Amino acid sequence: MKKYILSLVLTVIFSLSAASASAAGVACQPIYGGGQSCVTAANISIDKKIQNPASGQFVDNLGTNDQKFSVNQTVTFQLIVTNTGGNSIDKVIVKDVFPQFVSFVSGPGNFDANSKTLTFEVLGLGAGESRTFTVAGKVGSDSTLTGSTGITCVVNQSSAQIATTAQMSQDNSQFCIQKGIPAKTKGGLPVLPAPQMKTTPPTGPEMAVLPLLGGSGILGYFLRRRASR
Repeated sequence: MKKYILSLVLTVIFSLSAASASAAGVACQPIYGGGQSCVTAANISIDKKIQNPASGQFVDNLGTNDQKFSVNQTVTFQLIVTNTGGNSIDKVIVKDVFPQFVSFVSGPGNFDANSKTLTFEVLGLGAGESRTFTVAGKVGSDSTLTGSTGITCVVNQSSAQIATTAQMSQDNSQFCIQKGIPAKTKGGLPVLPAPQMKTTPPTGPEMAVLPLLGGSGILGYFLRRRASR
């Protein structure tokens, strides 16, 4: 009976230790015969930025008072993944969820169209090391956008998780889309539609000669008929 009580007490102690270690970001594995082996896991961080379409600078967010994107325009993001711990990380799983009205164009890894999620891996991330990845999307057409004001704001979400632990970092970037903004050239000038060319028949003085020529032809015809009789 005493052995049973002692075993139960030890089990409770080990369970509490494991819970405390997990909360502190420590990965623990049970040891055969009792007890556990705990290894401190490195920390991970992800910083999500969006490129301002006017300045070309990467910023955290673009609000309603900032430069807006137009329909069919490319949106470029940067994902900066950093190992903030003192140990190397073998594998980090990064996920980038595209918002409504924006379709995937390019980026590392694989894109799932059903969940609109781009997934890729970062391997061998050293202590204190950062790596930057570029992801691009494209805004839909006017017909796909909603909002009575013509401005729709969306959020792009990203996460980075250490593959062997539950440690995860998340970040997002907001930006706004406005209907009816005309496309611009590289110099910033608006792209205007080609002018409509209308073709009209000539109405100059040369047209007035045509009835006279026709009358002369008819008169000559009758004169030849009369001379031949």
